[in-house]
Amino acid sequence: MNKSDKVFIGLVFVLSVALFFSTGKLVETVNADLTQAVVTYKDKEVLRIDMNKDEFYTVSGELGDVVIEVKDGRIRVADEISPLNYCSLQGWVDKTNVPIVCLPNKILIVVEANNAATEEDIIIR
Repeated sequence: MNKSDKVFIGLVFVLSVALFFSTGKLVETVNADLTQAVVTYKDKEVLRIDMNKDEFYTVSGELGDVVIEVKDGRIRVADEISPLNYCSLQGWVDKTNVPIVCLPNKILIVVEANNAATEEDIIIR
């Protein structure tokens, strides 16, 4: 291994570390505008939840009622009827890239950023 190989490896390492930290910062920026969660049952939207409002919500699932809790901008399944309680075990979610999936009850909870598209955001060429 000569000097140019060492420089190349060092450059790749520095770029990968910079990309890693900038991606984390991008996720934080996207998650800063969180305002709503969408609850779907069998691929149909049944509830849209304001993430800034601490409250409990109840949704009917395949096996019974699913209780959803929102607190401090985070969401979780507080209580449900399923064989192994997978929904409850997922815990609190506050990021847009982490859904809560409850397959026994056929419920899906996805946190979305409430970014309304404006005329400036849409460019048609």
